[in-house]
Amino acid sequence: MVSEIQVQAQRMYDVIASSFFQKRSCRLPGIGILELVTIPAEYDFLNRQINAPQQKIIFIPSSSADHSFNEFSAISQLLKEGLSRDGRVDITGLGAFAKDSSGPVQFIPADICPDFFQPVAAERVIHKDAEHSILVGDKETTNVEMTEYFTEDTATVKDRWWIWAIVLSAAAVAAIAYYIYQYGFNNLSSIAGFN
Repeated sequence: MVSEIQVQAQRMYDVIASSFFQKRSCRLPGIGILELVTIPAEYDFLNRQINAPQQKIIFIPSSSADHSFNEFSAISQLLKEGLSRDGRVDITGLGAFAKDSSGPVQFIPADICPDFFQPVAAERVIHKDAEHSILVGDKETTNVEMTEYFTEDTATVKDRWWIWAIVLSAAAVAAIAYYIYQYGFNNLSSIAGFN
């Protein structure tokens, strides 16, 4: 049967959890410090999802020379007595402190239901007509500027075909002029077979 002292002790331990969740840390003199650390959300590129942010409770044991005093000094002393007597002290909603005969105090955080931290599907959507910034090398530009840049290059290449036509026509006229200069018009009719 649970004694009145254990019920009172459990109520005092509940003060630790309440203060911890309000301040995100709790310093227990002679035992250690509990801190709430937030791990930010991460984008999982391979699975195309965003993993939920996680919160972890870390425990930093204090040194044996720590004799500081704060609002939790009496609760810490009660916690030490419970650990030496039972070896384990549970704090509702937070976790449990445990100590074996030879080792230091350890903290075992309470398990959080994984259903609260499910990943969210996240697929990139790029609209072809919408302007958005892109990174090309080390220069940031927009998709519209890059489209214009590549369109100008192909337009200048297509407009140069007529230059080759003029060069080939000039070479043909020069060859005919040279032939006429060498052999004249009279010899031209005999080669063509008009005799």
